[in-house]
Amino acid sequence: MFGNFSIGVVTYLARYELYFRPLINKLHLLFPDYDINVWINGHHDRKRQVDYLRKVTSFLNKYQNVRYLVNYEHQPLASGFNRLILMAQNNRVLILNDDVKLLLNFRHNIENLPSPAEIFTLNGAWSHFVISKNVVKKVGWFDERLLGIGYEDTDYAIRLALNGIPLGNIRVHGLHDCMAPPEDATWADISELTLDKYSRINWEFFQKKWGVINPGEDPQGDALRIQAVGVEWRLRPDASLQETPEYYPRSCLDYSSDYEAKMGKKLRGQMARAGSLIASLCWQARLWGGEQLQKFLGPRWEQWRKTWGR
Repeated sequence: MFGNFSIGVVTYLARYELYFRPLINKLHLLFPDYDINVWINGHHDRKRQVDYLRKVTSFLNKYQNVRYLVNYEHQPLASGFNRLILMAQNNRVLILNDDVKLLLNFRHNIENLPSPAEIFTLNGAWSHFVISKNVVKKVGWFDERLLGIGYEDTDYAIRLALNGIPLGNIRVHGLHDCMAPPEDATWADISELTLDKYSRINWEFFQKKWGVINPGEDPQGDALRIQAVGVEWRLRPDASLQETPEYYPRSCLDYSSDYEAKMGKKLRGQMARAGSLIASLCWQARLWGGEQLQKFLGPRWEQWRKTWGR
């Protein structure tokens, strides 16, 4: 079984109404007995940021099991990952982008995962991943020299590979990545876009750090080849010597909390768990019913699906 974990969410002002509020409401409904931590990034528009912080903190103060860390000015996304790991009161941390949607069966499905790897993505995306503090003790922190957004995951995946730690991936129903575009990005005043969603400044630093070798630039064939995020990266031969700064003492990861759900939280947690189980059973029954219908209809299945939108 997967066991206990903490939940962390990264967010910023442009995602508040459409994504962040619904996500926190759903997290509190599904996980009223879990510790939920939120890292709120800063923004280059100072006036709007002050108004936003007033609004978002007032909203979060309604929830006793939600803690938050606010930033006035933009901070690297890597810093957000590191802070959420530090704030977590369990060894495992589920980190979510703010543009994800959860279904009612998500709690049951994730709590009943078999004991997975120490670090793994969910549904093939770093928009939602689980990391243990044991991994950070071995590999180190996310690199905060990546000042904007992008390549934090690839950088970490390369370092995992260099340390011989497998990066897993698990399919979990009940989790949907909306893949919202980076509108009104917090880092807009320090970097241009690349690939329509990342900070160019991050790509440039990533290339410089690892000495990424483009095809055709390595006739001797002595590049270091590393598989990370589904791609074979060809790096300069001495890339394995790269080190990431120790932003925080790793001894901080030994922090143990006396956090215990009070009786009211335990009761709400049991109710949430039961509701998520029922939702999961309904989904499985619907899936089974669809399979049986497909067998019954045979060749007519595809026409039926197109007609009724299955």
